[in-house]
Amino acid sequence: MNEKMLFDQFEFARNITLKVAQGINEENADIIPNGFPNHLRWQLGHIYSSVEGIVFHFAGEKPNLPDGYMELFNTGTRPSEWKTTPPTIEEVIPLLTEQINRVKETFAGRLDEKVSKPLPVGPLQLETIGELLSFASFHESEHIGIIKALNIAVKNN
Repeated sequence: MNEKMLFDQFEFARNITLKVAQGINEENADIIPNGFPNHLRWQLGHIYSSVEGIVFHFAGEKPNLPDGYMELFNTGTRPSEWKTTPPTIEEVIPLLTEQINRVKETFAGRLDEKVSKPLPVGPLQLETIGELLSFASFHESEHIGIIKALNIAVKNN
């Protein structure tokens, strides 16, 4: 697997996320427009938590998840059901930023390494760390599109 390309792809997607995140203010972070199940804060926290859960967890590494992140940002969670105070945008952005280097440092030279338990995703079986990272980049790109749509909907609200 081409390590440089995969790390570059991950960093490219993350830099788009960070650019969009820096334009989100606390006032707009929690608006849930009609037709959306969650808001901008949830999207950013979900992106961070997903890389920890998909890549680090399935690669056998300890995820770096602040207390409450899985309960707040896991797939299927909704802000309307939150029982704890979520992190601020200013708290999530540094986590997203540092995750780039942590992914590269932790998984350099390991992308072809098989995981102990493959992750089934639809018809796919993600069996290597590189496959996990590739899927995480794809997943993040999906959420970038949702964030952009949410931004438009919030501004038109």
